[in-house]
Formats: sequence, C-alpha cells, structure tokens
Amino acid sequence: MEENRFSLCVDGLEIPAALSAPAGAAAVLLLIPGSMNSDLDGNFAPLFPGQPAAAPHLYRDLAGQLAALNVAVLRFAKNGPGTGCVARDTELAKVRYREFGQRLRVAAAFWEELGRRAPGLQRFAAGHSEGAVVATQLARERSDMAGLALLSGPSLPLLRLMMWQRYEQDRSAGALTPERERQYEEACAWAADYAAGRALAAETGADHPYADMLRFFLQPANISYLRSLEQVDPAAELARTTLPVLIVQGGRDPSVIAANAERLRQARPDAALAEFPQLQHFYKEADDGMPPEASFLLSTTSSPAVAVALAEWMRSGRGATRGDGARSV
Repeated sequence: MEENRFSLCVDGLEIPAALSAPAGAAAVLLLIPGSMNSDLDGNFAPLFPGQPAAAPHLYRDLAGQLAALNVAVLRFAKNGPGTGCVARDTELAKVRYREFGQRLRVAAAFWEELGRRAPGLQRFAAGHSEGAVVATQLARERSDMAGLALLSGPSLPLLRLMMWQRYEQDRSAGALTPERERQYEEACAWAADYAAGRALAAETGADHPYADMLRFFLQPANISYLRSLEQVDPAAELARTTLPVLIVQGGRDPSVIAANAERLRQARPDAALAEFPQLQHFYKEADDGMPPEASFLLSTTSSPAVAVALAEWMRSGRGATRGDGARSV
C-alpha cells in the first residue's frame, strides 16, 4: 500500500491529508473527521493545561484496514491545536473557520481533490461523529457520490443530543419523575432558543440536570460555531438524501449512544445498519460500564470489523454485517 501525504489550503488554512491507495483499488472513500482538534490520524492534543492527550488513531486504523480490503482512503485533519494545520492567511481563516458551515467547504474541497487523485473510481464518503453531519450535507450536494456512511453519527443537534442522552440515561435507570420530565422540556426549550439566537442569561442551566452544559455553549468564544452547528438537524438532513446509506454504531459508545442509530434509520428506513455491541466511539473493544473518560482514552487498535462492514457495503450496495454476525438490511 502506498500512502501519499500532502496538504490542501482551504480559505487560508493549510490542512494535512493522506491518500492510502492500494494497487488496483476498487473504490475510494473520503473520511471526514469528527469534532474537536483531530489530527490526520484521529488523535487529539490537549486543549487546556492538565487535559490528557488522546490517541485513538481511528482514522489511521480505518485507512490501513480498508486499504487491505482494496479500498483507497483519503483522510484529513480538522483545524485546531496540535492538528498540523497551518494558517497561511490568518485573518481569512479566523473569519471562515468560526462557523460550522466551513466544515462543508473543507469537505467539498477534499472531495474535488479526491476526484483528481483517484479518477475513474467510485467515490464514497464517510463521516465520523460530527463529521457524519458534514458528510450528509456533502451527499446532498454531490451527484457523483456512490454512497454515504455515517460512523457513530448523531441524530440530533449537539446541544439537544447531550440533553436527550442524559434523559435517556435517566429513563433507562428508572429515574424519571414528573419534575425531571418538566426539566427536560425546559432544557429543550432553551436549546431551541439558543439555536434561534434568542437571548439566554449567562447563568441559564447552572446546576440543571439536563442543561448545565449551556454555560459552555454560551461562552463568547464558542457561540458562533456551536450556534451554527445547533441549527443543523442531522436526521432531517439525512431524510433528504437519496443515495445508498450505511449507519455504523458501537453499542458501548458514551459519546453518541446506540439509540442514535435507530433514530437515523427512522429518517432513512432503507439504510443499511452495522451494529457492534462491544465497541465504543472509536470502535475499540470496551468493557461494559466503562466510564466515558476512560473509554475516550483507549488507544488499542480499532476493530477491523468496521472496515470489513464498510468494504462489504461498498461492494454490494445492500445490507451490512452486524457485529454479532447477523445480517441487517
């Protein structure tokens, strides 16, 4: 397998990328990274003093595993500290990269680059986590895309997702009360106000069981990006696509819980579904009940079963294999 490393300058930011291309590749996949400051391989440098670095290297693992299955992969970094991205026009990059919509512009630029570097091959797109939302938006714009894979993709905008997942945890634990139900409805109303740009007090959500994260969303440095992200409904975007879709979900994912896969499939009932009950957000084997922080820091090799499911789906265009060996269509 040959890996060609290069960079692409998009709106003032030079972004590292790599094309893993096995000889005689049958198809090629654009792999769109998730949230935070992901480098080319899918690792994360600390964002603040005392925060540990995380090295799940999912994107490097997937590229190598898919190359062994005769699928070429183009992967690239997301902007942020420790990602290898370099500002060539600081003022332009500062303006453009403060909005979530810039992620689609970057993905589109790499999609075009992939067409130049792998002419004649069927092109697929896969987005991981927040990148699944970007991949879905890209799919709506591209008539030359053969299929869309959502890797641990959210079914709700981020703030709503965090609220809903906490609510689901309470429901599963039998901890819901009429007061908790009221608080959840209140939190959802705040999320709607936030997305619409309506005023919220800085202390909104403090010590609230479903909305304490609002304090982070209301920080001035975060509002522009997170509000523009909150305005995108992943399930609604998916429902508007028409090309083949594969949904991949780990059963022990604390970041995007397994119930998201079913919500996404409700938006596209014909989507193929590949479920892996033992895998976490970066498709590593995880113990049942492992704390989210410990799960996030796992650095073992990502399960090759996900690459197998992707390659099978790309070849067939029909169902994908569940992690337990059953067929999902």
